[in-house]
Amino acid sequence: MDKSFSVNIVAPERTLYKGKVFSMIAPAATGYLGVLANHAPMVTTLGSGTITLREESGSTKTIDFKGKGFLEVLNNEVTLLLETGVA
Repeated sequence: MDKSFSVNIVAPERTLYKGKVFSMIAPAATGYLGVLANHAPMVTTLGSGTITLREESGSTKTIDFKGKGFLEVLNNEVTLLLETGVA
């Protein structure tokens, strides 16, 4: 079973990240949310904070986010739609 999943992070002005990761932590409106492969389908709102991605290569990428947005998990694909406010 594959332990990675696809992530696409999009802001109005550009795509911030597109790739495969092993884990992701994002600032949901009610607290930080962790996502792993085969996560149940969901949609939630995002608040300000740091998005942390652990890539297939083992490296960690962080994106500081000071705004609002949405996160969707469906079929091992995660999409984050962010308002402007990305540092």
